[in-house]
Amino acid sequence: MDSSRDRAVYPVSTRVRAEWTFRSGETSGDEPARLPLSVIRFSPELTLSSTAKAGERFEVPFTVEGAAAGQRPAKLAFEVSYDEGATWQPTEAVDGSRLSLEHPAEAGSVSLRAELTDRDGNTLVQTIERAYSTTR
Repeated sequence: MDSSRDRAVYPVSTRVRAEWTFRSGETSGDEPARLPLSVIRFSPELTLSSTAKAGERFEVPFTVEGAAAGQRPAKLAFEVSYDEGATWQPTEAVDGSRLSLEHPAEAGSVSLRAELTDRDGNTLVQTIERAYSTTR
């Protein structure tokens, strides 16, 4: 899944991408089958204009939703970018529930990436470019 929106109209979450891998099988009849997909929901406390303070430590709570919810994934890794996804740096989850980021002093944007592998080997790579902005 790859969705982009006009930055002039929507200044944050300008591109959201998710890629899932999983094994599928044949289903019987016309009943839909639930796919083993997961997503990461980031829920930072931002201003109404989707901003946070530049130059400060900032907490970004997250939850795992979908097939991997409520289980300890085989892999859960995060990266952050402060240059609109040109470069990425790893960041650690704190208590399995939040990221603790150190925003650069200059105003800009924050992009987030998560990689998850559940215990059945299903994977997710999820990227949110310009997830939110930082201001002075």
